[in-house]
Amino acid sequence: MLHAVPSPPAEVPQAPARIMTGLYLRCLREARGIGLEDAARTVQVSASAIDRWERAHSPIRADALTVLLRRYGVADDELDFLVRSLPPQDFERGGRHVRGGCRLAAYDQWADMAGDEAAARHISLMRSASEVVQYCTVVPAGLRTREYQQVLLEPEVRVSRDEPVPGLPAWVQQVSRFPGQRWTVLLDETVLARGRGTHPATVAGQLRHLAELVDRERPTGASVTVRILPLCAVRFIHAVGPVAEVAIDGHRMVVRIGLFPCYETGFGPAEVVSAALQEAAGAAWSREATYEALVSAAEGMERRTS
Repeated sequence: MLHAVPSPPAEVPQAPARIMTGLYLRCLREARGIGLEDAARTVQVSASAIDRWERAHSPIRADALTVLLRRYGVADDELDFLVRSLPPQDFERGGRHVRGGCRLAAYDQWADMAGDEAAARHISLMRSASEVVQYCTVVPAGLRTREYQQVLLEPEVRVSRDEPVPGLPAWVQQVSRFPGQRWTVLLDETVLARGRGTHPATVAGQLRHLAELVDRERPTGASVTVRILPLCAVRFIHAVGPVAEVAIDGHRMVVRIGLFPCYETGFGPAEVVSAALQEAAGAAWSREATYEALVSAAEGMERRTS
């Protein structure tokens, strides 16, 4: 059973910089063991105001953001980057702010170019989201065997980091996966063959691990759904490359990963990617076909090893 991210809420989409900054505030506060009431006293507001800021249900003031980030130990250059990224407090998307056939408005896109903190924020989003639909060309973080991670995805050769590794900010190590998360992983068909020429035993072990996950899938509750997306299906999503759609705190975002994470809400291209992910989920192989393909590919690599 594939899990689709719910339709977007009726209200105007929030700017992705607001959503990610709010999540960052919450993760930092919790990692440092600071309660809502304590954080509220720092900026002389109510605890409910802090909660709304963290969930991007209301815009945070620039001065309050500055004070909170300093309380949480954030460096000045990182602090300045986030304050500059936020839309004005009174900004609301729609009407005169929307331009062109793509219906692009100011602040619909946010490229998080803050190095290690950007990587950590991306990891925290993927763990904290209530639902994720993700197209991948390699096995994603959280589903990898240790051997696969070490042999094929060494941190020094990866373009972007997508899981906590030595050198990333310590706070991200404390971000737990959302307890009821529904996570759909659409693996590019090339995953079945990638690495078989140089590390067949390692890849075989990884594919068998994925097959076990498919075998243990549950139709309800928190779950991971793994499916193979054939190369002949939904060619647009193959051209887009690794991309995800996430639902968090009532918001919905498209997430692209290249040299740095990029977040999008509201405008035309983001809606096209969202629709393509839903189409890809429907075009992916069934649970049974995915399981058989994973086991068959693993067996072929094991025969190569022997």
